[in-house]
Amino acid sequence: MKNKFNFLFIMTDQQRFDSLGCCANRIAHTPNIDKLASEGVRFANCYAAQALCSPSRASIISGLFPTTHRVTDNLYGIADATSCADYRLQVNWPALMHELGYKTCWIGKWHLGEKGPAYFDEWYGFNSLLSHWLGKPNKSKYRPELEADQAIDFLRRHQHTPFVLCLSHYPPHTPRTAPVEFASLYTNMPMLFQMYYGAVSAVDHHLGRVLNELDNLKLADSTVVVFTSDHGEHFGMRPGGANKRTPHDESARVPLIIRAPGLTAAGMVRHELVSNVDLMPTILELAGIDCPKNLQGTSLVPLFGNSSPPWRNSLLIQNTETEKNREPGSVNSRAVVTKDWKFILRDGLSDNARSLFELYDLKEDPFELISVYDRDKADVVHKLLIELEYWGRQLDDPKCSELAAACRSDLRL
Repeated sequence: MKNKFNFLFIMTDQQRFDSLGCCANRIAHTPNIDKLASEGVRFANCYAAQALCSPSRASIISGLFPTTHRVTDNLYGIADATSCADYRLQVNWPALMHELGYKTCWIGKWHLGEKGPAYFDEWYGFNSLLSHWLGKPNKSKYRPELEADQAIDFLRRHQHTPFVLCLSHYPPHTPRTAPVEFASLYTNMPMLFQMYYGAVSAVDHHLGRVLNELDNLKLADSTVVVFTSDHGEHFGMRPGGANKRTPHDESARVPLIIRAPGLTAAGMVRHELVSNVDLMPTILELAGIDCPKNLQGTSLVPLFGNSSPPWRNSLLIQNTETEKNREPGSVNSRAVVTKDWKFILRDGLSDNARSLFELYDLKEDPFELISVYDRDKADVVHKLLIELEYWGRQLDDPKCSELAAACRSDLRL
């Protein structure tokens, strides 16, 4: 274990990709995460494999897409998905690093089971649905403050031992609440956004405390820091779910910042298409662990510097959306993203969806406001369907070919 990196893995819940100052958001007060971005590399086009808590978190730890690891909706009432034969999560990077001798700790929201897996030496986690407060709002401790306290205590006790510390904050996930001193930073905004951005700023403040402790303990130069979120938030403005579950950027695109001492170019911004399935091979490479052969992600380490290595031309997002008055996840959708286009395909009309197919010209319409899906775009659609079917073959996901066939029939291709 000599000369190995320590790892601080930080994840928020339901945090939009554009909710940070370093992402050109002039409203957001996020000085600590912005500083982290200035010291590492920020991936501007990172997508969740599925824009939903449990499936995305399973992809993060396993390096597999949801249809492969089989977690395709949120999990409640099971002990530990990572040891359950119904799911393919037994091989994951926290477990592999524990086997290698790292002291492992999980703090905060887990959402892959009600109990802590045995490969975490210390467990201060919960599945989901706990209040953001330990008692009454603004009259008790905000949960991220407690979790930062626990992280700082762990760092102090294990500063001389190789460690993997996972800090997973529930905010800014619904119910959107924030301490008044942070919500007051956004008094000119509607209450919903005051609470959301107030929670983002509160989390940023407490992450700053943890990052400062790394500096105080002289651990910053030997610790890889990863910051991300499991999915975004569309505030009910997209079809398929109240605030997530869709492939639109507000829901499926997430922040990703990595600071790896001596490896990441300070302040670098990469625009390649990356997925959170890429995190497992990245972390394993940084830890010097051979990657399992069945991983579906690709290590991001070659993108840490100024070079331009060969990279994927498209990315797949797998989602389950919700049809009105039906069970969550009643509609299957897939999306293909390229540098210039996003193509969304559904096998049913989810809540508020107006079409089974949506096509967005990202150069002309980066906010995905107007679908240009039409026979006039048949050439573009044809190329994107080839990409979709390629992903379907790679992942053994028959829904890709099924949706491609439905689209060809719709456009009479």
